[in-house]
Amino acid sequence: MFDLNPLHLPDALLQQAIMLLVAAVLGYIIGYVSYQRTINQLTRELDGVATLPDKSDETLPVSAPVATRTDEEAVLARIQSRASALDFERLGYAGPDDADNLQLIDGISPFVERRLHAAGVYRFTQLAQLNADDVYLLNEIIEFFPGRIQRDNWVGQAKTLMQSR
Repeated sequence: MFDLNPLHLPDALLQQAIMLLVAAVLGYIIGYVSYQRTINQLTRELDGVATLPDKSDETLPVSAPVATRTDEEAVLARIQSRASALDFERLGYAGPDDADNLQLIDGISPFVERRLHAAGVYRFTQLAQLNADDVYLLNEIIEFFPGRIQRDNWVGQAKTLMQSR
């Protein structure tokens, strides 16, 4: 009788590969044509949209120089504004005229000394009279590393330097 199995033919796999290739090529062509139509339509829409003027070659007007403070000046001003939180009635008042060399204390660099001066601390006597709350507050005011004043024992060093005078 007749054998109706299409896969039984000797070139059946080749025929299926050719049909698959033809379907892929037709799918590619149909997709390409439809996307080209979409691209052309969107391009026409974009051409109809008004564009912004190109101002890349215009020069900006020169403004007057603005006086800016350096970062350190801004920090020192911020420290001065918060210095009133310290109890200077108990610590004592001092000014730049009668300032001690606070850099003799280990842990106080010129940078830190400027911050202490901005906070109103100029003398060893002021540092020697700090209590635990004042130390914490001063540390916050001068924006210094937490615990550094206690670790370097500024209060003890200030007392020693006061007595050695």
